[in-house]
Amino acid sequence: MISVGMDVHVRNSYLHVLDSQRRLVHHGRCANTLGDLAAFLGRFEAEPMQISLENTTNSRAVYRMLMAYRREAGVELQAQVLDARKLRIIAESVSKCDRLDAAVIAELTHAELNLPVCYLPDDEEFTLREHLRARHDLVTLRTRIKNRVHSVLHRRGILAPLRGTLFAGSGRQFLEEVKLDDAGRTIVNRYLQLVDQLEDAVAASTKDLRALTRQTRWAKPAALLQTMPGLGIITAMTILAELGDIHRFRSRSAVANYVGLVPVLRSSNESHYSGGITKRGSKHLRAVLIEAAWTGARRVPRYQALFARVSGRRGSKVAVVAVARRMVEDAWIMLKRDEAFRFSQSVAG
Repeated sequence: MISVGMDVHVRNSYLHVLDSQRRLVHHGRCANTLGDLAAFLGRFEAEPMQISLENTTNSRAVYRMLMAYRREAGVELQAQVLDARKLRIIAESVSKCDRLDAAVIAELTHAELNLPVCYLPDDEEFTLREHLRARHDLVTLRTRIKNRVHSVLHRRGILAPLRGTLFAGSGRQFLEEVKLDDAGRTIVNRYLQLVDQLEDAVAASTKDLRALTRQTRWAKPAALLQTMPGLGIITAMTILAELGDIHRFRSRSAVANYVGLVPVLRSSNESHYSGGITKRGSKHLRAVLIEAAWTGARRVPRYQALFARVSGRRGSKVAVVAVARRMVEDAWIMLKRDEAFRFSQSVAG
């Protein structure tokens, strides 16, 4: 068995290759292209290969190249993407460089340990994630531009209308008619043009997502999730995209841990520490869940009771996070059991 450790970068990767006797047989840098990877690994095609790489932005793309090489060359090759944060020997290394990191990954691969492997979404999940994250970025940009308009007014001591939005109806008319100096008027008009363009982009993105929702894979689970108060189409689709295969989670707490909604716990001898949430996993999923939790805490009795109990001790911000955790756990149970949301009792699992 040939064991290969890869330290992946944007344009190239550093590979460290060990033979079955744990001897270094080759190492060096290789471009992240199918042709270069095939040329580098081609000399080892006579033996089975086990390749491990760290998770990065492009690790899924590199993994797919390795799988394409396996298909086209007909070689016996297995690849896995490792969670670098859980590999403390790399994450907390004092001396970090590509050569050393690749060597460590190769050594761990050769030892055949049960290494922490990242979940890689399939093509449909990846497409849905990309659409959702792009829409989130557009909404964020739109909010930033709107805040800049408010800043222009504030710097000139101009108070916006208290009712309604500043960017539609009477608010938009106020922006067009308010007296501004030449610089202020030019800047506001440019910002408003950007807001209009972003509004169109967000609307087009939402339309694409609605089309995806009608696909066979997503239609039923998305409709199921939307029976939970606070979960609209965007939140439901985000849950489906970011959780991926729900059967890979063994318990409610495993789902909450994956999303990063569990508290940090540190225990040593008689010393115990419990802090804020870990914030691991998808920040996009956490954001939409916390937003949905404000609605769920008002409309669902058991969420309302949880919010009241936690907010009385630790405040509303901590309480809404607790509700968000309960909601994603219940959403997982709903998907697992193929059941609609139940108001009357807690969903156990």
